[in-house]
Amino acid sequence: MANFFKPDLIALLVQALGALLMAALCIALLRTMSRPALRYWSMGWVLLCISLQGLYLATYSQAFRLPGHVIYLLGEYTFGYLLYVGCRNYALGESPKRTDLWLLVPAAVWCVWLSIFAGGDVNVLFAVHALVYPYLFFRALRVLGGVTAGPHVKVGLGVMRLALFLLTIDYLHYAPLRAVASYQNLELLNIYLDNAPLYDLIFQVMLMFGMVMIATGRVQQELEGANADLQQARDRLETTSRMDPLTSALNRRAFSAVLADRSRGGREFTSGVVAVVDLDGLKVLNDRFGHAAGDAALLALAEALRACLGPEDLLFRWGGDEFVILLKGEGSTGAETRLVKLNDELMATPIPGSDTPLDLRASVGVSEFSDAASLHRAIDEADRAMYTRKKTA
Repeated sequence: MANFFKPDLIALLVQALGALLMAALCIALLRTMSRPALRYWSMGWVLLCISLQGLYLATYSQAFRLPGHVIYLLGEYTFGYLLYVGCRNYALGESPKRTDLWLLVPAAVWCVWLSIFAGGDVNVLFAVHALVYPYLFFRALRVLGGVTAGPHVKVGLGVMRLALFLLTIDYLHYAPLRAVASYQNLELLNIYLDNAPLYDLIFQVMLMFGMVMIATGRVQQELEGANADLQQARDRLETTSRMDPLTSALNRRAFSAVLADRSRGGREFTSGVVAVVDLDGLKVLNDRFGHAAGDAALLALAEALRACLGPEDLLFRWGGDEFVILLKGEGSTGAETRLVKLNDELMATPIPGSDTPLDLRASVGVSEFSDAASLHRAIDEADRAMYTRKKTA
């Protein structure tokens, strides 16, 4: 029982409990965000915890020394390999191959040989182990070194790189110290090495902290990307809902929304002219040549109206054969001047089903408005004026 309170065993137990907590945290994260790299890291932390328990048993009891050392060595090598695999998956998207499982065979042989060679002397064991184990941290560091960090993972990636670098240096510096300790019994050196698990735990906690930051940062980045895609989809749907699919003019539903957008943007229609334009004879055209002919006529009228518009003016398809245009800052005389050549533009329009181009006509009514409140009244007046012209044409 006295062995339980030895400083090296207490430090080792603390490190094992720390590894257990980090494994639990990694698994908890994995349940909320399924990422291959996180899965490899989770398995690595679990195996590190088992590895440290093996070393604890080997240190605590003479009977468990050889199997405990083998479990420790194989667990740490597997932890380092899974750490490297997770970093490679994160950086390059690559997963380990099934053939990699054969690496366990030479690794197990090496662990058994080294445990027997050390003969129970932990200083000899660690002196050799400390020359091999850091290579896995270095490989992981090399892989992460080629990653271009985004704003959400930049800090986490930096923390993880620093932790891998410190772990590499940390384990390498044990090699000469353990070699010296195997030949000379120096009290200060023994005290330092007894607390080595605590130094390792500090850097392992830093490593885990970087993993958490990388995993959550990547999720945040993906969520922001998904939100941006949803926003673009919403904007496309909103644009589509405001557009007439045939003529690409704004539809009647968009009238109030577009005016409100203009008002918020400081470009509201404070005065101007409303023109209501109706294509004459659309029903006759549809009955004689089919709806494709009517669609072609409406498209021709829409293009002719666009030619009359300025950069601040708006075109709406108001109904089946009726269009409304808003001419900002224009007067009735100026509007009439702009629209006087509209029917000339509709002359000799190619129509599907007709052997020869047809001369189309449109009736136009205009009315001035002085503010946004009088806009709907002006539309009604322009509509009546358009029907008056249609009857007298």
